[in-house]
Amino acid sequence: MFAKVKPNTQIIGQNIIYFNQVDSTNTFAIELMKQNMAKDGTVVVAEFQGKGRGQSKNTWISEAFENLLFSIVLKPSTNFSVDLFSLNKTIAVSIYSVLRTFLPQNTVHIKWPNDILIERRKVAGILSENNFIGNKLNWSIAGIGLNVNQKFEHLTEINASSLSEIIGNTIEREHILKLILETLEHNYLLLQAGQKEEINIQFDKALLSYQEKTEFKTQNGTFEGIVMGCDGDGRLLLKHNDGGIQAHIHGSIKQKIHG
Repeated sequence: MFAKVKPNTQIIGQNIIYFNQVDSTNTFAIELMKQNMAKDGTVVVAEFQGKGRGQSKNTWISEAFENLLFSIVLKPSTNFSVDLFSLNKTIAVSIYSVLRTFLPQNTVHIKWPNDILIERRKVAGILSENNFIGNKLNWSIAGIGLNVNQKFEHLTEINASSLSEIIGNTIEREHILKLILETLEHNYLLLQAGQKEEINIQFDKALLSYQEKTEFKTQNGTFEGIVMGCDGDGRLLLKHNDGGIQAHIHGSIKQKIHG
């Protein structure tokens, strides 16, 4: 079981709820919000999720007591006016920044829209679920799965790894969680202060194959494009062979990962 984590923050992680096992940290956090029982920055952490979820209804594979499985409640201020994808960028950049402190430059990347790769293998994913009042964001739950100490050498059918598997040492999970919460608070406060440009730049530069020609799959085949970044709606901007830049929505294309 986790030792109690005490991040040096004012908002993120000041209230942390721990479970040995829960169906889903996101589902639990959502129920808290429906009952108005969680404040901004509340974190739900579990050793194991019976029904952990990823993007597109995928299942998140995680061994108990090896990884980080947690959800963060974000309730931006009432004057918060920013594109929704900026929250996703803020979380992704925060995780990316922490992992970069453990690894050589250019080994950590963000795979659009919400995966974190090390040496082109998936180590983390983000699942955001949002609630609106009218067209205004009421709250957002960011579910995060980060492979810390799990071994994947026997799971050759999936392109995944863990931080310890790549570094070669067992990692203290509490330390990683503390760093992520502290880094996220810094970026979250920047975002709420309207200073999102720095986060946008960091996110774009961290993208896998940024400003490089890479291959993408569609339902109709494959094509090549140069990754130019993301727009405010979270669409991937690709420069095509004719020199034009086109915005692609999530689900319409899939980036091929070459070793």
